[in-house]
Amino acid sequence: MSTRNDPQLRARIPQELKDALEKSALQNDRTLTAEITRRLRESLERDGIIVFSQAD
Repeated sequence: MSTRNDPQLRARIPQELKDALEKSALQNDRTLTAEITRRLRESLERDGIIVFSQAD
């Protein structure tokens, strides 16, 4: 998985989006970071922009 050496990203998002991500993270037993990372990764893979290996 990721480490503390991974780059950080600061982004402003609407409060309702943050609330929805936090709710989803809680339901999926993930951290907020893990939930956002999973969703971004799935979106990029689905759109064919990038393919991640299973090890990533």
